[in-house]
Amino acid sequence: MKKHWKWILPVVAVLVGIIGFGYLKFFAWNPERQVLAMINDRKITVAQFDRELSKIPSPFQEVFREDPKEYLDQMITKEVVMQEARRLGVNPDPSVRGQDVDLSIMSNLLKKEVLDKIQVDPQEVAEVYKQHKEQIGKKSLAEVTPMLEEAIREIKGKEKTEEYVAALKNKAKIEVDEKRLKSITAAPASTNTKEEFNQAMNSGKPVLVDFGANSCMPCRQLRPILKEIEKEFADQARILVVDVYKYQDLARQNRVQLIPTLIFFDKTGKEVFRHVGAWDKESIVGKLKEAGAA
Repeated sequence: MKKHWKWILPVVAVLVGIIGFGYLKFFAWNPERQVLAMINDRKITVAQFDRELSKIPSPFQEVFREDPKEYLDQMITKEVVMQEARRLGVNPDPSVRGQDVDLSIMSNLLKKEVLDKIQVDPQEVAEVYKQHKEQIGKKSLAEVTPMLEEAIREIKGKEKTEEYVAALKNKAKIEVDEKRLKSITAAPASTNTKEEFNQAMNSGKPVLVDFGANSCMPCRQLRPILKEIEKEFADQARILVVDVYKYQDLARQNRVQLIPTLIFFDKTGKEVFRHVGAWDKESIVGKLKEAGAA
């Protein structure tokens, strides 16, 4: 019997290992089975989350990977609204196909349950007319009533839609796996430190600093351009990205009020130009050369 145990035990160990690996592969490690959130009786899995996120262009995709909770909340909201639409039997417009079907269903639900029920009182129109008469000019109340009614209806529609969706979400049973959500969160994009800023300013080279933030979409759109310029001018200039929320003192010191703000410094550390907002590569390179990076 002891002889049999010599080969039985290793075989059992191997079988246990295979079964364990199979479980991990097909269940625990399988994104299709990894549940991020439950909305009533329906799941949002890691695989679903990745598929939806992959449809979004850069840099939005990268930002949401760094803060997946925000995008997951959008998916949860959509699921809650779609569940209500299914419950009420709301259909898409007959001509709609493909990815626009869900959007059509949700739009029809909100139209039926919210927008079609909005009423605009003549007194509201008269009050808005009175408040904005200077901007309206010489036009009479009768002339601008249709325009004002539409504007009031649009504002009310937005408010009522938000209230309706919030009520649906409050009524739904929503459970989010915070631990799993954290596990799929990407590391934030790297930015430069205050020490690196000071070193660059004393490097004897022209410096371009992008004062921005990882959560700022125009800032993120600039990053690939700045990476290219950094490689092309590696020996002639220093290119930095400073997060204004991490280094508020640097932002104040350089009078940054809006982001992104690109500030060009010459070889002595003197500011020679600044630009607020996104900018094309050719213009940035041109100003960098003017700052001395020839």
